[in-house]
Parts: sequence; structure tokens; C-alpha cells
Amino acid sequence: MSICKPTPSTLRLLLRVTPNARRTSISAPSSFERAEAVALRVAAPPRDGEANEEVIKFISKALSCSKGSIQIVKGLKGRDKVVQIEGVHKEVEEVRKLLEGLVDR
Repeated sequence: MSICKPTPSTLRLLLRVTPNARRTSISAPSSFERAEAVALRVAAPPRDGEANEEVIKFISKALSCSKGSIQIVKGLKGRDKVVQIEGVHKEVEEVRKLLEGLVDR
């Protein structure tokens, strides 16, 4: 599953990031339940952490949380990333619906 909650206030997202996109957006299938990862295209290039910064900025805005509460815990130099968000009190289903609403069709 692409979204999980290991603790009541922590959320983890599995992302497949594609850099150098025209604009930052989610390009995942409409059903995140079956998807292994949320596909996220970012407008930043994959150098000097620019793409990672764009990932954090996008997730922060999408989930209405601070950038400081978001950490890439796995995949800093790769396309497959695990992003952990602290202090999130939304349920997995609520987060899934928020992200599905942002899918670029």
C-alpha cells in the first residue's frame, strides 16, 4: 500500500518520483489502494536535492502541514522514496482522498 500510519500521529507515503516535469503533480492511477506507490512528477531537476525539496514542498501544501514535519526517510538519491510526516492526525482514507483529488488527468 502506498499510504500507511505506523503510529497515530505519523504518516508514511511511498512515492515514485519523476524529475524534470513541466509542473509538479500527481500522475497516479485513480485507485491508490492497489498502487504500490504514488507517482509524483516534480518540476525540479534531480541535482543538489532540488527534486527532494520540491517533493517536500508539494506534500506540505497537499496535506496542509509544515515542511519541517516532513522527512524523506528512504530514497534521497533515487526515484523511489519513503516520506514520513509527523503530527498528522488525518486517517489514511482521508489522505488517500486528498491525494486522489490532486491527480493530474
